[in-house]
Amino acid sequence: MLNRVMLVTKRSPLEELVLKHQTFGKAEFTLKAAGESIATYVEEDAHYQAALNTIRRQVPNDLPVAVMRREDLSNANFQFRDTDLIVACGPDGLFVNLARYVRDQPVLTVNPGVFGAGTLMLFPPSEVGSAVALIQSGKHHLERLPLLKAVIDDERVVWAASDIFIGRTDKVAAWYEISFGRSKEAQGSDGILVASAIGSTGWIKSVVNMVEGLLEERGRHKLSNLPAAASNELVFVVQNPISSSAVGRSIVTGRITPNNPLVVHSRMPEGGSVFSDGMLEQAQEWSAGSSVVVSVGERYVQRVVR
Repeated sequence: MLNRVMLVTKRSPLEELVLKHQTFGKAEFTLKAAGESIATYVEEDAHYQAALNTIRRQVPNDLPVAVMRREDLSNANFQFRDTDLIVACGPDGLFVNLARYVRDQPVLTVNPGVFGAGTLMLFPPSEVGSAVALIQSGKHHLERLPLLKAVIDDERVVWAASDIFIGRTDKVAAWYEISFGRSKEAQGSDGILVASAIGSTGWIKSVVNMVEGLLEERGRHKLSNLPAAASNELVFVVQNPISSSAVGRSIVTGRITPNNPLVVHSRMPEGGSVFSDGMLEQAQEWSAGSSVVVSVGERYVQRVVR
């Protein structure tokens, strides 16, 4: 039974500007000095606020609504209630950031029509009322989307909704030993990107687009078909593998399944790191002697679908 709607939002670009420059006037002056108008930011913010107000108006009066900003999700003192309906309104990245903090609560994703929201946000603001009614009656449909799980040295666990990066954050080549299936080899590269089905429209897709552009035709590489959103499969790519007599480059892409994880052993005295969903500030150290095992996690996020 639902007892609360938790509306998850993000700062608009206008709010970010005002936060950075302390006042609206200073933000407007800075943009004007650079030859840009603040009008576009004001228009986007108004559109976003209108979308949030539309959502609030459609929630039944007997169902309380609480609002949480994206930057507050990592607050150690906060947990979603089991009886929450989580409504996320914003760009695709908002759902990605949110997914790691959700357990079994249903998540209703809303596309506000600004900020480049795309494939992950399924409902327009005008349909929130009917969706809430279906959820309250138990007649809604859920899609279980698996998360990624990276375990470092059998101790530290990194969860991700979209992708996990294994390598370095300082643009220096990473050195490691990679094991996948029955194959193993030493490698040097710009790092390894592992993406979930949720992340198949994000960073990994840009890599595929680059490869397709270089090959000038589709279907000649292993990632030409990325998994659907609810697929229990991860895909990985070694970015810009180094070619030399000391290292190999035969393992450059692959599909990770629950029984076939990816194992990477660091050969770097310092500088190695593992981070998820683009959260560099939460990167975990991954230095010489440390191994990371990436697999399909046992956790899911349950997204409401039509």
